Amino acid sequence: MPSNRWAVLAGVWSAYCAFGVLVASSGALVPSIRADLDITDAQMGMVLGAWQFIFIGTSIPAGRIVDRLGVRRAVMASIVLMLLSGLARSAAGSFWSLFAAVALFGVGAPITSIAAPKVAAALFNEKDRRRAVGTYATAPVVGAGLGLVLPANVIGPLVDDSWRTITLVLSGSAVVALLIWGLVSHSLDHQIRPGDGLNLRDYRALAAQPIVRFVLLLAVLNFVVVHGIGQWLVGILVASGWSQGQAGYWAAFGMIGSLVGTFVLPRAATPERRLFLMIAVLFGGALAAVCLVSTNPVVLAPALLTGGGARSVLMPILLMILMDHRSVGPSRIAAATGLYLAVAQVGGVAGPILTGFLSDSSGGFGLPLAVHVGVMILTAAILVLGYRWAVDSTPGVEHETAAVATEIQQ
Repeated sequence: MPSNRWAVLAGVWSAYCAFGVLVASSGALVPSIRADLDITDAQMGMVLGAWQFIFIGTSIPAGRIVDRLGVRRAVMASIVLMLLSGLARSAAGSFWSLFAAVALFGVGAPITSIAAPKVAAALFNEKDRRRAVGTYATAPVVGAGLGLVLPANVIGPLVDDSWRTITLVLSGSAVVALLIWGLVSHSLDHQIRPGDGLNLRDYRALAAQPIVRFVLLLAVLNFVVVHGIGQWLVGILVASGWSQGQAGYWAAFGMIGSLVGTFVLPRAATPERRLFLMIAVLFGGALAAVCLVSTNPVVLAPALLTGGGARSVLMPILLMILMDHRSVGPSRIAAATGLYLAVAQVGGVAGPILTGFLSDSSGGFGLPLAVHVGVMILTAAILVLGYRWAVDSTPGVEHETAAVATEIQQ
């Protein structure tokens, strides 16, 4: 294994952290943006879902870009596009210009999301791979924590709470990531050589695998909840009676759960444990969502920790299932991740829009949260009923996990 693999992973981590900063800061600034641009909750939901909408169309081409350009140049391009999106957001003067600026993020962001598992699969052996996945998966969580706390509580007081200036400052995270990546990735093209990538026929063959289809279904449902609650979390807390600054602190507090969950649980997610872990995570997340409207800190604190962990853990576990499977493996993980993200972001678009629409129509966030609880319970039911079919229908999958699925169904 390459001696610089952890340094390269640190570079990917910095890019993924900038990703988290720029995504979360939009949600943290929702009240200020809505007031300044005079837009509704439904319109704000469209803005928050704009990058995921573009993500759907760009994820598969992004997989080819990572394979053909090589990880080094592809990640550089990704960081530059995320930076441009942040700068454009700070200059937005209307709903449509803000929508376009956020949509631009969806052009560059999938490249980093695909490069991270590519690096983990190509540079790390099977023993260290779970540790590498658990490590890079903490990056967007740390970034999201910074994106939630810094706007109202650190940068805001210094710039008269101007959401435009705050966005401009936070875009500097992409500049830092670009510098770090340039330093650590200089020899990467010799370690992960660019290739031709998969063609359309290969993607169709990949998508035809039962285990891949099953993972994609779970990914869509997971992203409905991840983005439907995550991007609205500050708004939900403000509507419950907390100030914007307090809500930012509370939301960032929940990132501790995300950080611990993404660092610990993927390492524990051996084939024989994955099904149990995913079901436990979903039921924990459902219980936490019910408690988000509480103004009692004793109730809210554990709900935020549990919910943060639950929303962050499922994606790395699902990607490990693909990464470890013979039908995907390290050689096809970039393509598989592109396919995963393209399909999953259907849920990523639907989640924030659904939350905003239901909030407008019902006059609060109780109904949207109830719907998200239902989605998590549905996902757990699909896991229990369908995982055995998926693993039995796909040659080469872990037989120990199939046995666990059988035990749960019985």
